Amino acid sequence: MVAARSQLAQASRIVVKLGSRVVTAAEGNVDEPHLAHLAEQIAELTQAGKEVVVVTSGAIRAGRNHLDIRDRSLDLPARQAAAAVGQIELMWRYREIFGRFGQRIAQVLLTQAELSDFRRYLHLRNTLTTLLREYRVVPVLNENDSVSAEGVQIGENDRLAAVVASKLDADLLLSLSDVAGYFDGDPKREPSAKLIPVVEEITSEMERKAADTAGLAGRGGMRTKMESARLAMDAGVIMVIAHGREPNVVRRIMRGEEIGTIVIPKLGKMRSRKRWIAYAAVPRGQVMVDEGAARALVDDGKSLLPVGIVAVEGEFEAGDMVTVAVEQTSGRREIARGLSNFDSQDLRRIQGCRSKDIVKRLGHRDFDEAIHRDNLVVL
Repeated sequence: MVAARSQLAQASRIVVKLGSRVVTAAEGNVDEPHLAHLAEQIAELTQAGKEVVVVTSGAIRAGRNHLDIRDRSLDLPARQAAAAVGQIELMWRYREIFGRFGQRIAQVLLTQAELSDFRRYLHLRNTLTTLLREYRVVPVLNENDSVSAEGVQIGENDRLAAVVASKLDADLLLSLSDVAGYFDGDPKREPSAKLIPVVEEITSEMERKAADTAGLAGRGGMRTKMESARLAMDAGVIMVIAHGREPNVVRRIMRGEEIGTIVIPKLGKMRSRKRWIAYAAVPRGQVMVDEGAARALVDDGKSLLPVGIVAVEGEFEAGDMVTVAVEQTSGRREIARGLSNFDSQDLRRIQGCRSKDIVKRLGHRDFDEAIHRDNLVVL
């Protein structure tokens, strides 16, 4: 789509995600010449007055190389140790290389905790905005793998980049890795697979075909890129998926050259708080609803009332984020996420009852809705 490509030069705030195989060489060490090539292009953007955030992978791979544990799988403690060693190497290289082009950088390490707590979420946004606007610094973000574990793990830097782009109201997200774009099959296994240059809608068929090609160098793959693309679309952020080792890849994308796959965002844009509910917060439980409640939520944009709830799973407090699901012939399907007005114990006591009967069961009636529509996002 030529019109969309031509708009990229006007993007003022850009998030650039660099995959492990872009940042590191085949043997696992930081690929200094190629990182310098990318840094020069990014510095040109900042010199042109644009605000750029870099989300980098490569710490674990660099640490594996430094510890000489390149050829075996790692358990969680070993991954954390490799990350701790590799992060120092990675950021030292970033600072030295970007400094050649007169560009200052800042290191920001994140876990899911910074994305899940709304106050931390806002503090992070303020920090990044200050670095970008007041000091013209390029923040370099990475998951803090040395301490990340189940419950605080973001998972893939594709997702982190999309969340950050959403959080900062970025205009453009560049996902640069070892794939040339979105294909209608896995090009590594299917030579006939064709590149799709423009994506305007992510269908279930596309998600099914998105092959997860992650290996030792990274945890992502086309599946995670499709998930991050969906997030970017909801946030109104244009996304380009391209091969990070293409010569002058950033310059060419910004010139509007047809390289990789461009993902066109939706016209409507989720408010920041709803983006946090949908993508950043960690679910604490699940609420099962009947078909009538599911239709009211999805088709009519209604709040979730206790009468439509058939089961409450997990333990959570009032104000926690929960998923909303419905049981169908094809299996359980998550249809929404939202902030519960009640804790799990009280919600079980009022499930299936009408709003006017809440006081009879609880002794008080603070809310009519289990989840108000202002605190609910349909997926």
